[in-house]
Amino acid sequence: MLARSASRALLQPARRISRLRQCTSPRIKTPSRRLATVAPTIPASTDDLELVALFDQPQGRSAFAGPSSTGIFQHSQLTTPASFTALADSTLVRAQLLTERIIRARDNRHELGKVVKNLDRLSDALCGVIDLAELVRNAHPDAEWVESANTSYEKLCEFMNVLNTHVGLYEVLRDVLYNPELSAALSPEARETALIFWRDFEKSAIALSPDKKERFVSLSSNILSVGRDFVNDSSSPRPPASIMASEIADLKDKGMGSRLRRQALFTQRELLVYPGSHQAHMIMRSAPSEEPRKKVYIASHTSTPEQVARLETLLRLRAELAQLVGRDSYSGMALSDKMAKSPENVKQFLDTSLERTGVSARRALHALSVRKQAHLNASTLPIIQAWDRDFYCPPEPRLPPVALPPLTLGRTIMALSRLFKHMYGISLRHVKVEPGEVWHSDVHKLEVVDEDHGVIGWIYADLFARPGKAPGAAHYTVRCSRRTDDDDESGDLTFDGADNFLRLSRDFEAAKRHRIRGREGEYQLPLVVLLCDFSPPTAARGATTIDWPDIMTFYHEMGHAMHSMIGRTEYHNVAGTRCATDFVELPSILMEHFLTSPRVLSLFETDGSSIANQTANHHEDPCHHIDDHTNVLLSILDQNYHSTAVLDPKFDSTSVLANLQNSRGLIPHVAGTSFQTQFGHLFGYGATYYSYLFDRTIASQVWRRVFVQDPLNRETGEKYKRDVLSFGGGKDPWLMLSTLLNAPELETGDAAAMREVGEWRLASDDVMPERH
Repeated sequence: MLARSASRALLQPARRISRLRQCTSPRIKTPSRRLATVAPTIPASTDDLELVALFDQPQGRSAFAGPSSTGIFQHSQLTTPASFTALADSTLVRAQLLTERIIRARDNRHELGKVVKNLDRLSDALCGVIDLAELVRNAHPDAEWVESANTSYEKLCEFMNVLNTHVGLYEVLRDVLYNPELSAALSPEARETALIFWRDFEKSAIALSPDKKERFVSLSSNILSVGRDFVNDSSSPRPPASIMASEIADLKDKGMGSRLRRQALFTQRELLVYPGSHQAHMIMRSAPSEEPRKKVYIASHTSTPEQVARLETLLRLRAELAQLVGRDSYSGMALSDKMAKSPENVKQFLDTSLERTGVSARRALHALSVRKQAHLNASTLPIIQAWDRDFYCPPEPRLPPVALPPLTLGRTIMALSRLFKHMYGISLRHVKVEPGEVWHSDVHKLEVVDEDHGVIGWIYADLFARPGKAPGAAHYTVRCSRRTDDDDESGDLTFDGADNFLRLSRDFEAAKRHRIRGREGEYQLPLVVLLCDFSPPTAARGATTIDWPDIMTFYHEMGHAMHSMIGRTEYHNVAGTRCATDFVELPSILMEHFLTSPRVLSLFETDGSSIANQTANHHEDPCHHIDDHTNVLLSILDQNYHSTAVLDPKFDSTSVLANLQNSRGLIPHVAGTSFQTQFGHLFGYGATYYSYLFDRTIASQVWRRVFVQDPLNRETGEKYKRDVLSFGGGKDPWLMLSTLLNAPELETGDAAAMREVGEWRLASDDVMPERH
């Protein structure tokens, strides 16, 4: 999922995407399908089989010759750490000159017609280096490269922050948007790009008086500082729970239980169990006695007064910032450019979702209560407490829907290439990297090849763990798509002796430009990097096998990657994943749904005979419904915390949490606990935490209504590519969704549409079998 700030900056770098971790309405019309004409599975190609060998055989790993004239991503300007700094300096001066050109456009009507394009060029020039620096500082193993990337990143971001509050740029854009003739001449995509800039200027207090603008800068700085401290609080260790040896005498886990009891007896004192430790998880799942589970739960959800105060300070600062720019609440400010549009619309979605998920969740809770009654031999149904959940319904790992052989990394990537071939006529093809093109020998380069248009972008796969590399999975958009043949660089301002200095930036830009077969114009082709931490293949161990949850994560990230590849737009600011926060996860979550289909899973095998004919089993932890309901509740809490209520001197975040849990939740709040200080997403996703649940719901509906009957149908895949992916953020998501689902009632994206989505079921509520 997206790891990003809650609000979008005017000249915002493309977002790093990482994983966080569904629905039918009778009014939605199902697109017509001819179910009797299911096409045969396309066999694995030579390129597909090469992917298996490349990622599964140790000898298939690419050679690495270190620095050379090739440069990172074949940019000849980037061969050394010092060259990165030089590129940043050249880009900064070029951006300053382009900024001056845009400002002077007020004196020239012809230039006013180029303002939106030039603003997008300015954004792309800065983001092209910033996004590359973001990757290098997170992935490069060389400390000098990392230091150079950090310096470049900070230098260009500082200038970008200046542009976000640049009155001259704001006034020029206003002249364009408020001129009927110029505004009418904008294409729909150009107009959407202009409105993105306009809204971002508005959020940056551009129209405020100097004293209020100074207050805006001060508040923004304080929010960033307090927010970082809050995030650190959210993951900081909690004090241990003191557990008596007698309290874990009947622990179900005899091995660990015996060791814990011996440890307590040996030390002759209570055992200290730290929240988040293996011992804590084991006690919560395996201790029949309620007391140790209660102690561990309370210890895990306790906060210091300072931690609570820090969160409440963050919430008040955000509320003050919103009111300074004319919004009632921070939620109102954050949602103005989202699908939801307003807090009231989010409330419609969440209230409906809470009611819908509550039915299944209460049924699951009743089952837990019956288990607890039997365990306690009680005469009446007992109340399920917060510390009972994992004991009476231990979390189960997600499993594939059919029996599968061990799945290797190579076969996983092959299956993705074959899936994209069926859906879009697009495949993945390995291409040899040049010396110095990548930052480590583990990095492989994949061409994304369209059967009609040839190469449409590149994915660099850095998939193996190594010392110093961050864990987990992430998607970096290093380069966005945009049209470049109409850039009009000849009109850019310059100065005497500038040619040599600006050549670095110009050559860097020129290397990105390509002609696409069968398409008019010249385009900057997208480039993304996937980072994972799989174990590399070895001669002794063989190919890397992947657990099912990791395969789902990989499909999720590849959903983002294909959005970047297919989102072929003329403007950088609306390319691929540069779309609304509450829409961006739809393509990636939808990819997970394809893994529920035996036909899709058959693509892991070259013939598919042992998988395709199996019947999918729907096995699910019934307590997952409780978790869905809890996520809706947390989304409501996020909205409450970012409402005007936080400005009340009597505001108490713990009381708000307790009242919400006790009035609308399933499990009562535990006195003395304050989970909210561990809810780290309140900073990064402030007022938009509902987004992931929202996209899960939409993805589930799209899967059911569009793909489930024949997920490999090319006609259906082309429709999804044409109606959704190709637009990136250049079209209203509600219009895309209403077209895809043939649901005109969704077009306006109003409160009724949000309520409609809230009535849809999540994937956990039912799974429709494939029909062949």
